[in-house]
Amino acid sequence: MDSNEDELQQCRGASSMDFFRKLRWTFGDSFLAYLLLTYLGLKGMVYTFLQTAMLPYFQLMGVSGTKFQLASVVAMIPWSMKGWIGVLSDIVPIGRYHKRGYLMLSAALGVAGLGGLAMLPVHKLAPDQVWYVALLFCATFAFIATFDLLCEGKYSELMREEQAGSEVLTLVWASLNFGSLIAALAVWFFVDSSGPRPMILACLPLAALAIWRTAAGDLPEKPARSWASLRLKALSE
Repeated sequence: MDSNEDELQQCRGASSMDFFRKLRWTFGDSFLAYLLLTYLGLKGMVYTFLQTAMLPYFQLMGVSGTKFQLASVVAMIPWSMKGWIGVLSDIVPIGRYHKRGYLMLSAALGVAGLGGLAMLPVHKLAPDQVWYVALLFCATFAFIATFDLLCEGKYSELMREEQAGSEVLTLVWASLNFGSLIAALAVWFFVDSSGPRPMILACLPLAALAIWRTAAGDLPEKPARSWASLRLKALSE
């Protein structure tokens, strides 16, 4: 019985090592860390913090239920525009690379939105200022949606080129769910006693880290093609 259990433990350990070995071979350590930042940190934790902070934030402003619903729709607009972001990054690169410029721009928007939400005196804001606050939330969600889309496009491209298995999808979804769980536990502990501001402040270091690692080139990509070839690609699509 003991020998069978030992063999089972060895098989599990070997399978875990094989899982991570395949990921490192296909995607490299830098890009894997970037995926963890994006899906555990940004789409897991930051998205959960922001989505949870919206209701108490608008409640402290004295916003009515109807206006809150409309403001939520405005804040979530970037998620319905992900297709446009993908097309633009393919045919109109910002700077030398297709994705990096859009990632940097969206991260700057995200930091600006988070900074604005954190610094505003929410208790003194009037209900008619709801749309300004909704736009700040919109900027932060544009940041997360852009990272989500462009990272997904890059790991899908590498999966196709390397004929890799589904290990990266397991990593992405496990990271996303674990990040959401961490954020949900933090919300449960702090939101009633401290309000939405600590949750928003907690997002700023992750946003700054996203800018740093994007500028460092952790998302691998080749320089953009010439404008002539990009124009032909746009016409073909």
